[in-house]
Amino acid sequence: MKGRHIAGLDIGSTKITLAAGRAGRSGIEVAGAVSVASRGLRKGVVVDIDETANSIGLAVKEARSAYGVDIRAAYVGISGGHITSRESSGVAGIKGKEVDPGDLERAMDSASAVYVPLDREILHVLPSEYIIDGQDGISRPLGMAGVRLEVKVQVLTASQAALDNLERALDRSGLRPIETVFQPVAGAMAVLRREEREQGVLYMDMGGGTTDISLFKGGSLRWAGVIPVGGGHATNDIAIGLKLPRDEAERLKRLHGLGPEKVNLFETRENVEARGMNGKAVTVSHAELARIIRLRMEELFDLVKNETDPWSVKYQPLCAVITGGASRMGEIARMAERCLGLPVRIGLPEKVPPQYDLKGQGAFFPGAMRDPAHAAAAGLLLYGFEAEGGVRAVSSNVFSDSIGMARQTIAEQGRALAKKIIGKVRLFEWGARE
Repeated sequence: MKGRHIAGLDIGSTKITLAAGRAGRSGIEVAGAVSVASRGLRKGVVVDIDETANSIGLAVKEARSAYGVDIRAAYVGISGGHITSRESSGVAGIKGKEVDPGDLERAMDSASAVYVPLDREILHVLPSEYIIDGQDGISRPLGMAGVRLEVKVQVLTASQAALDNLERALDRSGLRPIETVFQPVAGAMAVLRREEREQGVLYMDMGGGTTDISLFKGGSLRWAGVIPVGGGHATNDIAIGLKLPRDEAERLKRLHGLGPEKVNLFETRENVEARGMNGKAVTVSHAELARIIRLRMEELFDLVKNETDPWSVKYQPLCAVITGGASRMGEIARMAERCLGLPVRIGLPEKVPPQYDLKGQGAFFPGAMRDPAHAAAAGLLLYGFEAEGGVRAVSSNVFSDSIGMARQTIAEQGRALAKKIIGKVRLFEWGARE
């Protein structure tokens, strides 16, 4: 596997990010990422196949120019309000003296036997907890003795039409999807710390059109959902409230509403110059700009709180982590703490190693990938690295053998079942990694 190129494609409503890397001796070596404007998507869903394909193709072209590699396949992140999460459980008898991979597979098969409407498709079956002979809280059951193995899982499903339209756009762009991954699943791998996943954390990836939310406890995903509000809504509010072109509203938000140096944004009374709808210069109040942003973001956090309250009562997260491009707005963490009632930090892809020169110069340089806007793309690289055997599972060759079985299933039984099996294998010991 060493030296093989890996790519992660984060397809958002306002931008598309393509990250490139390769498998090295000690892990994934990241070259970096390119971002282009996203066209043809709305709230994470493809609404114009040709425009989406053109945007993806442009990202591939820019990555080729920047890193000297021709990317033809990638792990593709997906989001959108059509993605839902539900709990399920399954049981299997332990055939031998201890739990082996076959027992795990049969328990997961039992948990995966849920009704899925014809217009939906399973993305992932993610284990939350294993129970052996009534003993719960088990995260790594392989090798443990017992008679009865039970597994509790989260089943993530997506709209079949949304997946098909995304696949058509990818096909027209010339980029082959290796696997479609729910973005918080990948992003959490790059951003969340082990103690956060164990003790309980609310994870939010704030994109342009949507905010992905998920709850982790005991090292595993416990619930996930999508709020159809993101940083792009603040841009629209600025454009409407201040009567500015949308691109100018986005510029003001990025220049004067983002970055840690703007910690006093909401108290300032300074003015800035902007370009009005008629092309002439206009004066914009910092305070009014801050008020517009604050109202929209507080609304977003209220929606997150209302959506997660039933699950927060059950799993009691101790903190929250915010990532994504919109998380770079000044005061965002403080606003979130006030609305959610939790300690909040801005999540960077800390698990991404230093970058290297993919063009062959061998020079390492500081990681520009360590930006919250690149969290999902960085996570997709890590996800792909593990998927292709970059990290060995605790028990012998279970991981690589199971991936081989999944690839055979792809050829024999079709895409949907194969993706379900890959998702099961990929993450059955997700909380135990590191």
